[in-house]
Parts: sequence; C-alpha cells; structure tokens
Amino acid sequence: MTNDCIEKFDKIIPFTLKKSKVRGRFVKLDKSLNTILKRHNYEAAISLSLADILCSSCCIGSLLKFNGFFTIQGSSKDTLKTILAEYSSEGNIRGYAGYDTKKTILEKDKLNLDQLMSKGHLAFTAIESKSNKRYQSIIPVQNGNFSNSIDYYFKNSEQINSEIICSSDFSNNNYISAAILIQRTPKEYNSSNDHCDFFEEAKLFLNSIKKTELLSRNISIEDLLYKLFHSLDVRVLEEIKVKDKCRCSFERVKNTLSNISESELSDIKFSDGSLDIKCEFCKKLTSLSKEDLYSIRK
Repeated sequence: MTNDCIEKFDKIIPFTLKKSKVRGRFVKLDKSLNTILKRHNYEAAISLSLADILCSSCCIGSLLKFNGFFTIQGSSKDTLKTILAEYSSEGNIRGYAGYDTKKTILEKDKLNLDQLMSKGHLAFTAIESKSNKRYQSIIPVQNGNFSNSIDYYFKNSEQINSEIICSSDFSNNNYISAAILIQRTPKEYNSSNDHCDFFEEAKLFLNSIKKTELLSRNISIEDLLYKLFHSLDVRVLEEIKVKDKCRCSFERVKNTLSNISESELSDIKFSDGSLDIKCEFCKKLTSLSKEDLYSIRK
C-alpha cells in the first residue's frame, strides 16, 4: 500500500443533496486511525469498536456550529469497561479503551459493541471551547451494529431524521474505518413537494452500499458519493482533514496536580516522592521529581 493511497483518506467530506434538502458527511480514516490503534495494541475486537466510535465522532462532531469538541464515551461493567473517542473542530482525533484482558470473548476478532458492553451506556457530549458549555445526551448501548446506537441517539436526543452506516476492518496489517451520515434538513420539512421525500430516497441509496465499497482503498470518497447519490444532485463541499493529535500538555498536568488532595497524591507517588504520569490517549510520559511536585503545588 503506497503513501499516496493512504493520504487520500483521513478526511471528512461534507455534502448536500437536492439543493441542501438533505445534508451529509462521509468520513474515511486510515493513517490517523492506524497510528492511534497500533499505539495502544488492543485486541482486534476492541480496536475495531474504537475505530467505529472514532469515525462516528468525526461524522457528528463535524456538524457542530461552534468551535469545540465532540466526544462519544461508553461505560459498562462488562468486558469493555470504558471507551472514548474525541473529535475537535480543528479535525484532531484521539481515543482509548479500558477492558478486562482476561475475558475469553476477546478471542473473537469482530464483536458488536453490545457484546462487549452488555447493559452499557454511551454519552454523547459537545463542549464549546469559548464558554466551556456542555451539551450531553446519554443512551443505552443498542443491540447489533454500532450504527444502531447512533440512530437511537439522533432519534431520541437530537430528534432529527438521520441515517448512518459505519464499518471498520483489519486486513494486511492495517485498519480502515468509514462512515456516511445523512440528515433531513428544515428545507426538506418545509418543501412544497411533500409527496417527494428526498430523505427517504437517499436512505434507500445509502443502504444499498456494500461494505467492500464503503471500505475500499481504490475508490475515492467523491466517486463513491456520486455513484450513490448522482440522481439526487449530490454536491461535495470543502473537505476537513483529520489528524491524530492529542491535546494533553504540561499545563494540564500541572492543573490536575494542583487540584488533588495530598492523600490522593500520596497514593500515586513513588516511595522517593517522584511521580510518572502517562496520557491515556497518546501514551506520552511525564516524569516529575519530588522537587517538581513541590514547585507545582506550593
């Protein structure tokens, strides 16, 4: 696989159908996704679940009308304890998962999220950078493909008619993930041609796509959109590049350490008073001496 092939993906393509009566997002992650997943070296089933959630966070997060972050976080008491994907309005993504490595179910390469997070929940959170306002919806993990949970979120929280397909795969030592989201817009609701429901037509076309087409490295995003929606006057808008970039920093470490109690700090320090802090997302290690800690907390 050549670098040219990899670099034509890792982007979000916004698009519209029928003069903006339907809007959509097509996301395909390759190089950025592989960097994240290979850094963590999770079991295949965990990596593929995180790939689905990262791709979906790009789809939904890129719809935000303000600068900030969008996260999808899952939690349960099952095999997969926690999973988190974050998308920033700059196109940066990061993610991690925490799970019980002893569970034999992980011997299977591909599992639906509900098989890993039985009775689990998903929190969808939008955070506005300027005001730090948070908008959150929490839903139960749905049975079957992860797309079912996204559909449930839109139907019950956003109350917007939406349809999403999302799939991930691992082959030839590389991961790839793709998702297409379409939504009915107010223009569709207010159309005088009520007998012609463009959104329902778009849903039929969307669900006709094969997994091999969705994940193909040999078909461009633009060509696939045209193949699916050419009869609905598909219009491709300016792409958003996606990058693996963590927002951890020494300042964030200092703020955290300044706000925890002395007893909490004692529980995590080494016997010589030093401390190592590793970012769960990017695995960056910050080593602090006893003197460093004193300087931060004085």
